[in-house]
Amino acid sequence: MKKITVLLTALACAFSFANVSFAQEQKAESDTAVTAKKRPAPIPRAHIVEDYLPILGKQARANGVRPPKPFFISAIYYHMEIPQTITNARGWGFHDAFMTEDQAIGVRMENAKIVTNSGGFRAGVNILPFMSIFGVYMHTEGYSQFTAVADGNAAMPNGYMLNQKIDFKADTGAVGVGFQYGMRIGRVVPFAVLNANYAWTTTNMTDQIIETIIAGARVGLRVPLPKNMGISAHIGTQYQYLPMGNERSGQYTVELPAGTIIGQNDPISITSKYRANAQNASPWAMNAGIAFSATEHFMMLLEFGFLSRFTTMVAVQANF
Repeated sequence: MKKITVLLTALACAFSFANVSFAQEQKAESDTAVTAKKRPAPIPRAHIVEDYLPILGKQARANGVRPPKPFFISAIYYHMEIPQTITNARGWGFHDAFMTEDQAIGVRMENAKIVTNSGGFRAGVNILPFMSIFGVYMHTEGYSQFTAVADGNAAMPNGYMLNQKIDFKADTGAVGVGFQYGMRIGRVVPFAVLNANYAWTTTNMTDQIIETIIAGARVGLRVPLPKNMGISAHIGTQYQYLPMGNERSGQYTVELPAGTIIGQNDPISITSKYRANAQNASPWAMNAGIAFSATEHFMMLLEFGFLSRFTTMVAVQANF
């Protein structure tokens, strides 16, 4: 059953990163303090595209508010470690006595854990000063590890207990929408971010396409620095929904020590089919991060995830 845990791996690593950098795209703060007695000075546009994108951006500048740049692109590195619970795992096809699903034997999957490293990019457009749409592509390489335990039966009188580690690769695409709002209080800008995205993942371990919907929320505080620089911190949560459910099926290969099967005098590699339920530790995750804006057009982000999973993300983003 060693490939069962692979199937949700790409899901978890594909979505946490997609929610993050919106928090740093909030640029809609006034360059001039607004009072009842004085209207802020208009902010000039940088190029003609900004007369049309984001929509209402021209009006915002006329009111002394700086809208976000029309476009953005991010390069992202993402590391994740997440435990899994695998239940009702059954295998067949590895022996003449167990060739069909009706003849399957039970396998317990213990201490299941997934570790991934992903790299990719995100690109999008600010449709409105408070609304963005984006697309994501990520390539993932990682492994799943667990202990597979099978009880004894006619073909395997002693059963087996094997520590397994399986390498895998995955590719993920996603599309999403985000909403952000910030309000100047003195020199600092508190902000809030809501976003949702839909993603699909393919792996080299299964023919199934893994689909996921992720929704998240973040709140934070941005502090301006000299020369158009800025620093911010945020904290938030996100929820992962699996429309396809938790049942997984496919085939796997396992190395059995000599003597595991009756009459087997040497180690053997066997291929089996499986069916099981695989569930992540929790659909909820918490995250917290900091970001530094070197200029109005460039931002660097570091974020950590905790509680149900451990994640680390590093991203750089250009706005233009």
